[in-house]
Amino acid sequence: MRSATDTLRDIAGGELVEDLGEVIRELNTAISLVDNGKGGSITVKINIKPAGRQSGAMRVGYDIKLSKPSQPRRESIMFGTPEGDLLATDPTQRQLDLRDINATSPTTVRDLGTTTQTTVKQVA
Repeated sequence: MRSATDTLRDIAGGELVEDLGEVIRELNTAISLVDNGKGGSITVKINIKPAGRQSGAMRVGYDIKLSKPSQPRRESIMFGTPEGDLLATDPTQRQLDLRDINATSPTTVRDLGTTTQTTVKQVA
């Protein structure tokens, strides 16, 4: 009796075994990258049907399905408006008038542990 692995190597001229090897590597990589403790699965389906009337020949095909874990997508906090739009900032909060300070002016830095003061020039 012929082994199943020998038969699998002959299907589609060896393409089934090559494709299955690639899918196994793809699943292994996906599981390693996601690293969420979840695995995946591979389903191999082999179809066999007669090739002709009572010739004894069979048409053998295959299909490989891969189910792999996916990387979680980033989410955003957004705010809805009465018009149905989504905004990145809360439209009900007042915006602060923030501006850049002059980075070339000297700044006095005081060490609270001592009574001396040091003047430091900021560099942009």
